[in-house]
Amino acid sequence: MGDRRFDREAQYWKLTSLLLLSVAALVLFALSLPEYTTGLLIAALPIAVTALLVVRFQRNLMRDMQAELQRQLPVDGETGAISQFWFQRTLEQECRRAMREFTPISVVHLVPADPKQSLHQKSLVDELNQRMTRPGDLVALDTIRGLWLLLPATNEAVRGFAERVFKLVNQLMPDTHLTCYTFQPMADLSPIKVTDVFAQLETELDSHTNAQMCCESEGFDMPSVTYSL
Repeated sequence: MGDRRFDREAQYWKLTSLLLLSVAALVLFALSLPEYTTGLLIAALPIAVTALLVVRFQRNLMRDMQAELQRQLPVDGETGAISQFWFQRTLEQECRRAMREFTPISVVHLVPADPKQSLHQKSLVDELNQRMTRPGDLVALDTIRGLWLLLPATNEAVRGFAERVFKLVNQLMPDTHLTCYTFQPMADLSPIKVTDVFAQLETELDSHTNAQMCCESEGFDMPSVTYSL
């Protein structure tokens, strides 16, 4: 998709250059023939307007391309967190890995209670990254103003980790909700299931203005054999 956009952008630049050169040629020709100046300038006017419209379209196209490229970058340049786009891809891979290796996976969502606040801050992401030390652990942006924490291969010790994160984040950003859920390696484990579970859990948190913590785990019969956080 990106290559086709670059091809289109190059074609529009060629067209704009051709239109502008045509306008310049008509203007010069009009100045050399005073008796035809008015008619030639009138003829050049629609060409000039078309060129301006093409330039405007090019600017919008470039802005869209830059936004798309920024969205697909693995790491957000302003915060140092994993982008939402890459978080979704990584979550899908970790769900498959969890089922393949038969290990649970925990997901944490941090959202400020105040809709005017945002957790998309580099200082906060840095603090969280210092505590996400295991292979596969990551901090990611959500689509609005919160953060995701992805914790592969976890066990019952994840609640203690979530409590420490809850305390840390509310010291830095008071009144921040934390929702944590541990998914078992079942056949229906997928990013869609993760999204649905968190949507249900966070419905009750929306009515609270002070910090709330919710940490739950999916039931499973087999004992965990993974290492602790």
